[in-house]
Amino acid sequence: MRKFLLTVFFILLASFSYSQDTINYFSDAVRNNIASYTKSSNRAYEKSNITEGKNLFDSLVKNKLVGTKFDNFNIKVYKSKNVKLNRINKPIFIITYASWCVITKGEIPALNILAKEHRNDMQIIVIFWDRKSDIKNIAYKFSDDIKVCYANENYSNDSHLIASIKHTLGFPTSLFIDENKNVVSIKHFKNTIKLKTPIKEAIITSYNYFSKDINESLVNSVANNKKFTAN
Repeated sequence: MRKFLLTVFFILLASFSYSQDTINYFSDAVRNNIASYTKSSNRAYEKSNITEGKNLFDSLVKNKLVGTKFDNFNIKVYKSKNVKLNRINKPIFIITYASWCVITKGEIPALNILAKEHRNDMQIIVIFWDRKSDIKNIAYKFSDDIKVCYANENYSNDSHLIASIKHTLGFPTSLFIDENKNVVSIKHFKNTIKLKTPIKEAIITSYNYFSKDINESLVNSVANNKKFTAN
């Protein structure tokens, strides 16, 4: 009997180890596909074929990155302690910026409104590819409902995060991750609001843009989880 129980234990252990090994992590998917994508993308842009470049990015996201398990990145939060993404027990909407890029008029107020509206069902995270000192003049513009974070090549612990997102997806980019840390969507976004647009109009336009993206991703994440549970 004891021998039988030991056999069952090792079978279960082997099965568990196999299931762990077969998880398709986001960073692995990036690493395994980025070389061919970069080669094809560079060739497209050298020919000024913007449409082909965009299609290549969309194909990479749809066929290789969506559905992967997002890594448990340890991110530095400007106003509080570092946080591991797996400790956030709800969907996460990530937006990446750089302090030297001018954020389009209306975006920050719109994100602040959305963060308040979705306070209970989603966490918005803004990541600047900068050092902490570089974002002190902009971090205060975001509400406390948003985790303003930073990552930079000067910080050795940021290399995995930077290699997986900044140097592959570029910025500004949005990523939506469900509560199980599965990647639901990744988008390059470009707000076309003009400088002279009235601030109220700019906020409404930005709000509608991000709200549509967030709501579609929330619906897709629920549908995907139901499909996964059914299987």
